[in-house]
Amino acid sequence: MATGPIAISPCPNDTFAFYAIIHAAKYKVDFLDIEELNRALIAGKYDIAKGSFAIMQKIAPEYEILPVGAAIGKGVGPVFVGSLKPGGTVALPGENTTAHRLYKFWQSYHPDTGLLTQQMPFFEMLPALKAGKIDAAVLIHEGRFVYPGLGLKLISDLGAFWEEKTGAMIPLGCIYARKSLPAETKSAFVAQLKDSLMASGREHRGKSPRYLSEILPYMREQAQEKEDQVVEAHVETYVTADTLEMGAEALKSVDVFREKCLQ
Repeated sequence: MATGPIAISPCPNDTFAFYAIIHAAKYKVDFLDIEELNRALIAGKYDIAKGSFAIMQKIAPEYEILPVGAAIGKGVGPVFVGSLKPGGTVALPGENTTAHRLYKFWQSYHPDTGLLTQQMPFFEMLPALKAGKIDAAVLIHEGRFVYPGLGLKLISDLGAFWEEKTGAMIPLGCIYARKSLPAETKSAFVAQLKDSLMASGREHRGKSPRYLSEILPYMREQAQEKEDQVVEAHVETYVTADTLEMGAEALKSVDVFREKCLQ
């Protein structure tokens, strides 16, 4: 067992993956916004936590990436929405997020936009856009599923842009573990998370009574967007075979991201 609490986001892909672990009470689990998770890892607060691939260089001396629990794939990237105008303000979901790095990657091909940037928690972006406080935003998590219904214009799907330019998958987030943890502690956690993922997957595929009465309501309770179809779309988009264990293409894509975005 980890020596302290673990931390994940309240997003449906994480609560889906960790459902059995959370409800078995084997670990104390803290829920934090992705940038809060990143800052906590940079500060060394947790033994095991979800974080952005974008911080892997910063925390490499202390943490390693576990093979399970990652959000990595194709068609899973953040979306850049709103309006482009010189001097306009773009909201980003945190200095240390993959979304910020993918925006910078897009910007390297569009250097003359004259845009200003502002960091803010992802759940504040849609209200800020609707209130006219910002001109555009890079939306993560449930944002990619709901923005069309709010009348927002897509400027660029940053994940699709990344795939087009690199041919690589989009490495969003992963589970980090402190290198100094005993090997048996890390291997036990990996096995437990795989079991939890597979259990949630079986219930989801069969739309079992347990899934409909327990797992789906729990994901909905933690999520920012409460509609069942958005929660399920989130799971079906971000939970993939590479979430259970990162394969060769996923691992190669992490290397491409390191080379293109973290140097």
